[in-house]
Amino acid sequence: MNRPYVRYLMTVSIDQKVTGRFLEHAAAYTEEYYRMHRQYRHDGAQAFLCGRATMQSSFAGNGAPDVSAHAKEIWNREDYKAGDYAFYAISMDTHGSVAWKTNTIFDDDPGYDNCHIIEILSEDVTDTYIGYLRERNISYIFAGKDRIDIHMALEKLYALFGIEDLLLEGGGIIGGAFEEAGMIDELAFVVSPLIEGENGRDVFAGMYKEDAVSFWKTVELRPFEGGYVWRAVRNG
Repeated sequence: MNRPYVRYLMTVSIDQKVTGRFLEHAAAYTEEYYRMHRQYRHDGAQAFLCGRATMQSSFAGNGAPDVSAHAKEIWNREDYKAGDYAFYAISMDTHGSVAWKTNTIFDDDPGYDNCHIIEILSEDVTDTYIGYLRERNISYIFAGKDRIDIHMALEKLYALFGIEDLLLEGGGIIGGAFEEAGMIDELAFVVSPLIEGENGRDVFAGMYKEDAVSFWKTVELRPFEGGYVWRAVRNG
C-alpha cells in the first residue's frame, strides 16, 4: 500500500452527527476522544489531518493571512518539504487561506503539541500564499488543479514524508470525501448517548455516489461513562 493507513477518529452522537449542541454536553466523551488521539500517537501514528475550518479555528487563530509582502513573487507548483519531523498536522486547504503564524502547532494537549504543519493545496492557490508558507518554512504539497485529489494527496504524504499511519480528524465533509474515495481503513468513533437531530452535520456528509455502500467489521465495542467506543475495519 503506497499510502498511509487511515483511521477516522471522531466524536459522534448516537444519530451519527459530528457537529451540534450535543457537543456542549459531551465533555466526558470529548476527553475520551483526546485520550484515544494521544494513545494512537504514542502507538505510532505519524500525523493527523483536518480541514481548513477546523485548523483555523482550533490551531491557527482567527483572521486572514497577511500575504502583502509576497505580492510580486512567482512560485512554481512544486511540493516543498521543510524537514523530517516526528509528528505532522496536515491541513486540507484547497485555495490557501489558513493564517498560520509558525510552522509548528503549540498546544496544551500533548497529543497535538509540537506538530509540524503540512498544507495540502490545489494548484490554483495564489503565489502570494505560497510565499507566505515559505516565509514560515511550512511544508506543502499540491494535489489537484482546483480541488483536492485525495488519492494523490495520500500518495505524496507517504512518498515525501514517510507517513504510514494517519488520523483523519476533519469534519463530516472531509469524512464523506475520504469514504467516497474509499480511503478510510478504520473507524474509531467515540459515541455520545445524545441525539442531535437535523441541525448537526452527518459523519459522512456530502456523499453522492449511487453505489456508496461499504461494509465494516467491528473490532472493538467498549462502554465508558454512559457512552461507548466503536472501532471497525473495512470488510471487503
